[in-house]
Amino acid sequence: MKLTEYIEKYYGGNKSAFARANGVLPQQVNNWINGNYVVVNNILCSPRRDLAPVDLKTK
Repeated sequence: MKLTEYIEKYYGGNKSAFARANGVLPQQVNNWINGNYVVVNNILCSPRRDLAPVDLKTK
């Protein structure tokens, strides 16, 4: 899920509370949000590259 959705769900939308709980400054949380980070199985993941579309018809 998007980091903003995670913060909304588990921290009531409070980015500062999320930052405190994870030992970072609120500015870092904003950087992650602006960088389109996502949370997968409670792990913060950053996008590295766009993948080429897969043509499922040929697979």
